[in-house]
Amino acid sequence: MKYKLYRSLGNLDRDIKKHVLVAVEIGKSIEDVENELIRDVTDDLAESEEYKGCDTSAYAPEPVRMFRRVKRYSYEMTGVVFPPHAEKNILIDYGVIEEAE
Repeated sequence: MKYKLYRSLGNLDRDIKKHVLVAVEIGKSIEDVENELIRDVTDDLAESEEYKGCDTSAYAPEPVRMFRRVKRYSYEMTGVVFPPHAEKNILIDYGVIEEAE
């Protein structure tokens, strides 16, 4: 299977045509590429100019939740940015498309 990871502009349901392809991983199942996808999200956030110098983290991929309007993604992930002197963390949604090779 091929897993394409896309970064949203913050919210997975908004501006879908503007989502950016971040990485492509190949594996037998989502579990096989889970660690690589988490690393892809944290690297994407850490390398961005906007969040340079911030710590980053990511949640493992989960099936897209029922309340989501977006239908193109099979899985969703959340990237977390920990700004050094901010009052709260910044959350960025990511979508994963699962395709047969």
